[in-house]
Amino acid sequence: MFRSRANEKDRGAEAGVNREVSVPLVKTQDGKEFDPKRKSSNNNSVASGIEPETEEAVQAQESKRRKRRIMKIAVYFMFGVIALGLFAMWLIHKDPVESLRFGADFIMTSKLRSLEVKNSQGDSVLYGEMGRALEATQYDRCWDNNSKTFEENCLHWRDTAELRVQRFTNNTSSCYRLQWDGLMPNKPAEDCYYLQRYNWFGYLTNATQPWPINDVTIENMDFYIEYPQEQSENLVPIWFGQQGVSIFLDSSFPFVFSWNVTDKRQFCIRSKLMTQEAGVPLTQLRYTICQSDSLKDVYSFTQQHREEQDIGFSHNKEHLLLSKPIHALSSRSNLQELLSQLRRNESQCSLLELHDEWESNFGDLELDPNYADQIQALFREAERLNCSPILPVSTFFSYKSPHFKEGVDRGYFVRDSQNIVTRMIRWRGQEGAALDVSNPKAEAWFKGHIGRLISEYKISALKLLHLSVPPDSTYYDRNMTYLEYTRKLYLDLATFSNVSLVLELATGFIPLPVYTPVRMNFYKQEDRYCLNTSIPFSLMLGLSGFPLLIADADRMADNSTTDEMFMRWLQIAIFFPMLEIPSIPILKNKTMQETLQWALSVRNEKILPNMTQLWKEQPDLPIIRPLWWVATDDLQALVINDQFMVGDHMMVAPFTCENEYKKNVYFPRGTWLRASTKQEYIGPNFYSITIKAANESVYFWKQGE
Repeated sequence: MFRSRANEKDRGAEAGVNREVSVPLVKTQDGKEFDPKRKSSNNNSVASGIEPETEEAVQAQESKRRKRRIMKIAVYFMFGVIALGLFAMWLIHKDPVESLRFGADFIMTSKLRSLEVKNSQGDSVLYGEMGRALEATQYDRCWDNNSKTFEENCLHWRDTAELRVQRFTNNTSSCYRLQWDGLMPNKPAEDCYYLQRYNWFGYLTNATQPWPINDVTIENMDFYIEYPQEQSENLVPIWFGQQGVSIFLDSSFPFVFSWNVTDKRQFCIRSKLMTQEAGVPLTQLRYTICQSDSLKDVYSFTQQHREEQDIGFSHNKEHLLLSKPIHALSSRSNLQELLSQLRRNESQCSLLELHDEWESNFGDLELDPNYADQIQALFREAERLNCSPILPVSTFFSYKSPHFKEGVDRGYFVRDSQNIVTRMIRWRGQEGAALDVSNPKAEAWFKGHIGRLISEYKISALKLLHLSVPPDSTYYDRNMTYLEYTRKLYLDLATFSNVSLVLELATGFIPLPVYTPVRMNFYKQEDRYCLNTSIPFSLMLGLSGFPLLIADADRMADNSTTDEMFMRWLQIAIFFPMLEIPSIPILKNKTMQETLQWALSVRNEKILPNMTQLWKEQPDLPIIRPLWWVATDDLQALVINDQFMVGDHMMVAPFTCENEYKKNVYFPRGTWLRASTKQEYIGPNFYSITIKAANESVYFWKQGE
């Protein structure tokens, strides 16, 4: 059949053959036509009958097309630059509206109510959800006109809440104080932080290990049920994170907290403080976050920051490290025995602690007449041996005390919620009232009595007995809260010159060096008793700002203490900054007396010289230190809680359980020399260490430094 050329071309196109596109002919000036697809040299053009002017016209037309393309690209580029500029301006505008940046390491995103803390490398080390009870987003922010560069900032959530942030910084570390104000009672201030998978260190309850905190869940836990209402141990509200972060409450505002309340590993703080403003109850919460490059650095900056907040308290730390032990008179029944020991020169001491019940009634502020002669004889014998008395004091006044009526009449006691000054408090089996330490007249009245006792009996130290003041009490100072009570008492009594302070329990941050007992409690594990909490609690107290720790032995005053238990305690106690010798029946045993004298000789010859030099050179650092203090990058050292450092060169690995004669000891990087055998150990590594006797002290010296 006949096929047209056009059909063949169409079928060729369908078959994938390139079609020849028809291009119109171009006419030259003389009317001739040529095909612009043809490419040839001038000579060929001439030979083919095409004039040179024709090719110039073609080139001109192509040049115009190129210019148009360039113009289009330039326009597109210009619009792109404009778009990027507008986006950048939006970002610049968006950042101040939705977030606040305090330097590069602290970012508050107000729309999400989130807080991110970064380290110097830009890595996120802490992330929190702020104001969880709030429903509205931030609508404004304000700056304090009297401050410079982010010193004071505030975020407003409509009219219901305000968050203030204050920054403290140096070249490598920063602290941020956060304070919530103005929340309604049904919307308490509550912030939650994600702990991630880092190790954290801090005191939670008597039943939890503070070093490190692992696998702990506390839900709806009121921190201040035990602080201070039912406090039986040292409680300092500070927590350290492995990533170089600390979180602590440095105010007296009561709060509740939860730990790991979900599988997200969260730490939540919620306000309990209720205030009145124009008849409307509001809640408040204040705490501080510090961040640095390491745990060691964040401790130092946290401590520096806390001390700077207590302006006006100067002190001399050098005289506080005692060369001789403290003798503790546990009860009146041991008074005569201790007096006989002093007369026979069997005991030496720097301080002699009187028993707590030295008055007939609390608040008498006079020696019990039935024991006054014996107590004064004890003081005279102690003075002969250069041993000065410690007097336990409290602000509790029994209603039987002659000073009770005087205090009531003058309004010197804390009042109840109805502002009645005669509120009765039960304390140690007696009823009475608590001194209002916020009242300047009451403070002067109490200090006058204490000053008289110091002068009359040559008292060189005061032991401050812990008193639980009801949380709903009212004070002369309306800004006073019950959590500030004990701290205020400490600061008042610290004004006595040449008088040291001994705490019964640490209840917060104290800006002065004070002797702080660590309760050495034996807990039964399987078929034996162990001092398994003593070292972790000691490490935590050291990081909380209490360097002068005492290995307290009050719990060994009864007849249940065995010879081995006492020796296990002693091999730890001699390495503490303060050594307290209890008045216990077991020390009547001649063998135990010889063991004690041997331990005291080791302390005097080997331990005290190192400790004294350490205290003189580094009075702002803890004396009892964790292993990671000398190995900041050692992940294994982070979790060791049955060994400790005395300074940077002595490592102690005590055997804390009965019938324990072999244990694995961890050695950080370096060479370590065992003091008793002179054997060397190379770290980082675990080694099996054995002892032959229960009274053997196991400690090592770091070599080459």
